[in-house]
Amino acid sequence: MERGEEFLRCFRGIPGVDPVFLLDEADRFKLLEIEPGAEKKSFLGLGKAYNSGIREIIACPVVILGFTSKAFSWGCESHILLKKDDRVVGEEIWDPNKIRELESLPDIWFLHRNFVVYKSRVDFPRDVVEQRCCFELPAVLFEQELEGMPPDCECIVCYPSTRGDVFLKETYLAGKGERGTGTALFGIRNLDL
Repeated sequence: MERGEEFLRCFRGIPGVDPVFLLDEADRFKLLEIEPGAEKKSFLGLGKAYNSGIREIIACPVVILGFTSKAFSWGCESHILLKKDDRVVGEEIWDPNKIRELESLPDIWFLHRNFVVYKSRVDFPRDVVEQRCCFELPAVLFEQELEGMPPDCECIVCYPSTRGDVFLKETYLAGKGERGTGTALFGIRNLDL
């Protein structure tokens, strides 16, 4: 647990993340029980989801749970992908320049202000409704520099389903104000840990 405490210190200074906890083994297993049930529900009312990110994070030697405010920067990588088989047919875009560029293309349909669907890659919405597509929530490389993080470690981040979020808030924030907060899971990867 000493090593885990070292990593916790690295995360305490991230803007928009407070408080942080080491995710214990029992809660890792509980999340793995929760996610398949959540994945069977409709995602955004448009189809099923698969949270590959949770599975990747839970397998890391150290998992940090952080509760986030609006001040937290999720970075520019897509945290939601729409896939047909293994092909990305839609994705979340956070770079404002990329959004402006895509707005002018005839092949793009905006499902939301920052989620695009590539029309030529999918029969939308039919493929989604007929469950030929699936929303994937991957883990992505955490882009912020973490003070005190050993140089041989890599950090990835993802977020749980709504059911996972509720479980984590009830377990770790019991009775404290949770309104307006999000949940992030950070996995530390290093084969030498």
